[in-house]
Formats: sequence, structure tokens, C-alpha cells
Amino acid sequence: MYQKEVGTTDAAQVVTLAIFIISYILIFSGKFERTTAALLGVFIMVTCGYLFGFMNFEEVLGFVDWEVIILLFGMMTYVGIMAKTGFFKYLGIRAIRLSKGKPWLIFLYLSLITTFISMIIDNVTTILLIIPITVELAEMLEINPIPVMLGEAVLSNIGGVGTMIGDPPNIMIGIASAHTFNEFIIHLFPPVLTALLFSVILSRIIYRKWLAGESKHIEELMKREPWRYLKNKKKMRYLLYILAGMILFFALEGVTGISPSFVALAGGTLALFASMEDPREAFKSVEWSTLVFFIALFSLVGGLHEVGLLSSLAEWLLSISGSTVILALIILWVSGISSSFVDNIPITAALIPVISIMAEGYHSDIFWWALAMGVGMGGNITPIGSSAGVITLSLSKRYGHEIHTRDWLMFGTVMGIVGMVICSVFLFMMA
Repeated sequence: MYQKEVGTTDAAQVVTLAIFIISYILIFSGKFERTTAALLGVFIMVTCGYLFGFMNFEEVLGFVDWEVIILLFGMMTYVGIMAKTGFFKYLGIRAIRLSKGKPWLIFLYLSLITTFISMIIDNVTTILLIIPITVELAEMLEINPIPVMLGEAVLSNIGGVGTMIGDPPNIMIGIASAHTFNEFIIHLFPPVLTALLFSVILSRIIYRKWLAGESKHIEELMKREPWRYLKNKKKMRYLLYILAGMILFFALEGVTGISPSFVALAGGTLALFASMEDPREAFKSVEWSTLVFFIALFSLVGGLHEVGLLSSLAEWLLSISGSTVILALIILWVSGISSSFVDNIPITAALIPVISIMAEGYHSDIFWWALAMGVGMGGNITPIGSSAGVITLSLSKRYGHEIHTRDWLMFGTVMGIVGMVICSVFLFMMA
């Protein structure tokens, strides 16, 4: 392994940093598909490592966190199979029927359903499933679906912060920090619930004119039977039992010692068995490009770690202040603002090794929670700050109810900043 004294710079560090920066620029530029850009960066970095003798492929690949990859694979497999039962459409229709066509209740029920589902499964999948139903029924009731779509996207991002498995960054942080599912609940659920409460209150104020409108064709809405959207009740029931078992074992990790990655893989495997589906069909729901993207990111960041750059960055951050709270706030806002302009997954991948060194140096876990809150809440500040936001904008345009930047600024940006402020208060309370 390459050895270099912390605080010094040599050609290997300069070359590695240059490749890393160029790779991230290509990832964020949008000119190349992000997985392609990341793989190109790994290829160039390892090639230079061989040419100049400061790293090899085996060393860089050793930094890939395979537990994260396996956990994501297991959850993607499970969610893909569950989605085919019609369960998510069933929930959406049931929620809208309960609202009896009242705009405020439609907003509240659909946003909160999306939020709490996003605490368990990937919020992008949830958004893809819930927005078509939202638009269809909003058009039937002749109400503007944009406030509801924004509520679903923004509140799902907030909800994803609340658990270890709610968002890819949290999965990465959980595996890297060895914190359990329950620890995420204890430290992150309170600020998430507070942020949700403020978001609901502010929603009522921001959309007061929209809420004053009345829905039409309510009788037609009430004729919609939720159970008609269920394609296979028996399969759905088995899959819900499996989900309950997964959540139970996630919560009991501290007692059983069973890795969350194995629990997710077991859940995906049992779902595959219960559905009796052809694996080739089931695995079409797995976002393979995303998994490869994760592997490439881990490798790129591993290159920086290999040549000592991340250790140098951590030492510099540790020298800024002797206060853990000040450092935690810096991490929260730097990661949050960064995540509002670029995808939070690369930001998280780059910061995890640095946070690991800082947490060990200060013997404090507050930095991990600051990172999780920052990359999660910060993604709401702009429409491109999260995958859920990008997908929502794309779907809104496809269905003829385009969400413009001003719409997002009026709601998403406000909620993002309010969420960051709330998290800052909770960091003071944690210290």
C-alpha cells in the first residue's frame, strides 16, 4: 500500500486529485451518463497508478463497500416484486378516497404516505409509482396536481433521512459507521418528525389559495374501488410478511448481530421465492447502473484515501475548531449546500472517509448524524439536489403539469432551508 506522510504532497497525490476532480465534473456536467463518467475516472486513475507505481486495481477495489451494494441489491429486488402486486397504487387510491376530494387532505394523505413509505424503501421508486396516480385523479377532480407532486417529492426526501434504509446516503453512512437501524431512529427520527411538522404547517400557508379551491366529480372518485388495483392479493400478503420480518431484523441488529445487508438480501431472495417469478424478470427492477455507479464511486474515493489525501483533509478540518458542535455544523451546511446542487450520493461517498477519521479523532458520532441530515435535507433546496426531485420534475413535464423552478423555490427551497435550520438545533442538543 502507498505510504505518504500526512500534510505533504507529491506527484501521486496531484495526479489522483486531478483525476478525481475531472471525474466528478464529468459526473455532474450531465454530458455523460454518470455511471460511464465514474467508470472512466476509475479506469484513468488505476492506469496512472500502474504507470507511476502508487496503486493497483486490487488496492482500489478493496475500498468498495460490498455490504452497501448487497443491501441495495436486496432492497431493489424486493421493491420491484412488491410493486407488481399493485400495493402502492392501492394505498394511493385508498388515501384519496379517504380525503373525499378535499385538496388539503389529498395533499396531506398522499405526501405523508409517500414520506413514510420512503423511510423503508427507495423514495425514487415510491415517486415513480405514486405520481401517475396523483396526476390521474387530480385531473379527474379538476384540481392542480403540482402542489401535491411537490409535497410528495419534498416530504419523501425528508422522510428518507429518518431511517438507515430510507435513502442511499443513509445506507452508506450506516454501513461505514457501523451504526444500527435503531441508532438511526433514535438520532434522526426526532429532527425528521419536527421537519415534517413544520413542512405541513408551512404547506398550509404557502398553498392557501390552492386549498381554497373545490374539487369536482367527487362521486366518480368515490366509485373507485382500491382493491381493483391489486393484481395479486395473496402474493402481496406474503410480501408484506417478509417486509415486516426485514424491519424486525433491522431493528434487532444490536441483539442478533445479523448484518442489515444480509437481511436485505434474505428479503429479496424470499420475495423472489414467494412470487415464483423468473429471476430474469425480477432483476429487471434492479437498477444495475446505480450499483455499478456506487462501485465506481467507492473506487474513486478509495484512490484519494490510498495516497493520503483524505487523511490530510481530515487533519485540516480537525484543526479548524476544538468544538465538535462547530465542526458538526460545518459538515451539515457544507454537505447540505453541496447536495443542493449535485447528487448527494457522490458527496456522501467523498465525505465518509473524512468523517470516519474525524469521528475517531474526536471520539464522537455527531459528525455522522450531521452528514446524514445535511445530504438528506439539503437535497430539497434546489430541484436538482435529489434523485426524487429530478424524477418528479421529469414526470410532471411528461404528464402535462410541468413544475417550474419558481414552483420549487416557493416550496422545496423553503422546506430545505427550514429542515437544515431544524437539524442545526438538534445538533446543538446532541452535543
